Amino acid sequence: MAIAQWQDEYSTGHREIDQQHLALFAIVNTIHAAALEQCPDRPWLQQQLQDFAAQAEAHFAMEEDLMRAYNYPNYEIHCNTHLALTAKVRQLLLKLDTQTPCTPDDITQVLADWMIHHIRGEDQQMIRFLRSQNPALAQHC
Repeated sequence: MAIAQWQDEYSTGHREIDQQHLALFAIVNTIHAAALEQCPDRPWLQQQLQDFAAQAEAHFAMEEDLMRAYNYPNYEIHCNTHLALTAKVRQLLLKLDTQTPCTPDDITQVLADWMIHHIRGEDQQMIRFLRSQNPALAQHC
């Protein structure tokens, strides 16, 4: 069973953003599924988390480019939420590096909760603004 279940309400309507969100959900669900089957080893968890971080950072960069291009008024607030997730991922990786207790469930719960909250809130708000500034943007989505 997936921990991060995609819902229609998460769709921004922007094809590339939604594909990137789905890829992030897939990594979280891969970690969760492995945790249900057996306790994955730390190197595997670290690799999965590093993959998540790399994809998230590329996704954030794309969103931030869009926000700058349209002078999004909540740019700084939105970017701070990106920094918050990046910090959480670094913290989880540090726990894995230092053998601090950190279960796959801890990891997936943090990531799933953050993504769902962020997509439903900040990302939806950003897309509404971008479309209000450029109705043609909807044609590219």
